[in-house]
Amino acid sequence: MRAMDHWPLHARNWARVGPPLRPCAEDVAIVAEQIGGRSDVLILGVTQELVAMPLPEGSTITCVDRDQAMIDRLFSPGPGRRAFAGDWRALPLPAASIDLVVGDGAASLLAFPADYRALAAELVRVVRPGGLVVLRLFASVEPETLDDVRDAIATIGSFDALKWRIAMAIQSPERAVPVAAIREAFDRIVPDRAALAARTGWRREVIDHIDVYRGSPAIYSFPTVDEVIAAFAPVAEIARIFPSYELGERCPTVVWRVPSGDAQAAP
Repeated sequence: MRAMDHWPLHARNWARVGPPLRPCAEDVAIVAEQIGGRSDVLILGVTQELVAMPLPEGSTITCVDRDQAMIDRLFSPGPGRRAFAGDWRALPLPAASIDLVVGDGAASLLAFPADYRALAAELVRVVRPGGLVVLRLFASVEPETLDDVRDAIATIGSFDALKWRIAMAIQSPERAVPVAAIREAFDRIVPDRAALAARTGWRREVIDHIDVYRGSPAIYSFPTVDEVIAAFAPVAEIARIFPSYELGERCPTVVWRVPSGDAQAAP
């Protein structure tokens, strides 16, 4: 799995991240609707909003994050709550031990399509038959160039929305974008950060948070929703829910159901 050296800085500055990069109440409500009586929950990452969701009495939460710094900074252990640093493609969990898997933007940390397929296969292994996988995606839509983003800055509602539009605009045809390149592209289209802050009202410390991307070896991916669905073929899509906020069309929550053993064995 790729190095994620910028995550210690990202963890220390997590409070400066906002929607759509960070889930809002609407996103959490969409996930909460899927819980039902499912009691053994796996969270891909340590997203605070997901960890804090109300669950049935006696439920357990297991978080698996790629980076120990994120766990140390953001996760508080307690009864029925545990967190591990680990590889989502080889989860440190026994087979058929989880009722519900949730994640927020987790797939975009993986290489497309190979790691998406590996994750889907691993989820089929650890989720009980009939269990659910509920992931909010960061997904590309119609092509947009960096010039398009620059020309639209005056209409963009938040710095985080701008950052994600830049990232999706510069990704390769193979659905990959180096994180360091997001900052470099931002500097190309916004040479004066003070002027941007004055024109938009965005706080300068929020704008400067993009500097955690400097020199990062990480690579993000932003396939389309349909491309993700195809990569997750071992599990059955049952719903796509699009939120109402800015870039909501690029941030759907997709719900999959893990088939029964008989269904998995069918040709």
